[in-house]
Formats: sequence, C-alpha cells, structure tokens
Amino acid sequence: MPLLLDQDGETPAEFELRWATDAELRAVDDQTRRLTGYAATFNTPTKIRSWSGEFDEVIDVGAFGETLRSGADVRLLVEHDPRSLLARTSAGNLTLGEDAKGLRYEVTLPDTQLGRDTYEQVRVGNYKGMSFGFRPMKTRTQYDDKGKLRSVALQTVELREITITSMPAYPKTSVAMRSLFTRSEAPADPLALRLRLAKLRG
Repeated sequence: MPLLLDQDGETPAEFELRWATDAELRAVDDQTRRLTGYAATFNTPTKIRSWSGEFDEVIDVGAFGETLRSGADVRLLVEHDPRSLLARTSAGNLTLGEDAKGLRYEVTLPDTQLGRDTYEQVRVGNYKGMSFGFRPMKTRTQYDDKGKLRSVALQTVELREITITSMPAYPKTSVAMRSLFTRSEAPADPLALRLRLAKLRG
C-alpha cells in the first residue's frame, strides 16, 4: 500500500503512531528469547507536531482497557512492518496488560531468524524502544482563548499493534507525529515510512 501524504491536522486519523521516550524494552531471558517492558506510559505529556502547530498529548489511565477486555488480536512487529511479525495476542505468545504506569507487555520471540536476530539486537542495545499503533476512540481536548488546540487526552483507544523500534523518540519537542496515516493499516513499505518520518522531523 502506498504511503499517503495527506496533511496532518487536529482531527485524528484512522491509524496513528506514537513513540515514547520513557517506554521500556528489556531482554530478560536468553534461553526463551523473552522481552518485557512498557509500550506506552500514562499521564506523560508528549509534544505532538502537526501542520497546524503543536499541542500536548497524554494517555489517560485505562485508555487501553477496552481493547484488552475485548480480546482483540494485537500484533508485535518490528518497525511497524507487517511483514516482520514476531508475536500476537491470539497466538498466546504476546501478553498485554495495564497497571498504574502504562501498557505493559511480555513476549516470547519465535525460534526464527527474525526472532533470534531481534532478540540479539535488543540485547546489545541496537533496538532501544517501543512504539504503538492505534485508532483514537474517545478524546478530551482543550483550546486556548484564540481557539488553538492546546492539549488532547486519549481516553479510549483501539490498540492495533506494538512495535520494537530503533528510533523510539523524536528529539525534545517533537517526540511524536500525529495523523501519519488516513487508513486503518500501516504501509507495507518500511522504507517509505522512514522517508516520511525523516521529512516530518525536518
């Protein structure tokens, strides 16, 4: 699928990506290739850049609860590439849960070339963080006295995927990008995604 280049805006897209500076990714068991950590944290302000300006975004406690309770099939990917599938909740090798800190995960990577390579990349520190893909379901917004968007709280989101990534955050005031996509699935071409992200980072 080609990467859509529609302009970003205040209205959420059908599919959005977030990177977090304080997400955790840890290799904890070399024998089973087990990873654990947090894919997202609650109540951590993130500066979101759109074509119309910048605003702060936070994830409310419990925002992922509806997805988790529904038993939705959430995938674990590498760099948001659907061809690089490592695990999924429906297969039982990816476990997700919420606590006071955020969205925690535990995964046992498969005994495949991708699984072994990914574990080693995490262990040596080449993959440093997590990202997640979602669809906003319920949000709370605040505007300044000039009508400009100041902040967005994600109250309920439909979680589609979590991703192991080598680029877990944008520098300082641009740690996430809003509305990268206008369709419900991420693009199949990871190179196009990287080029798009590089352009948006400026």
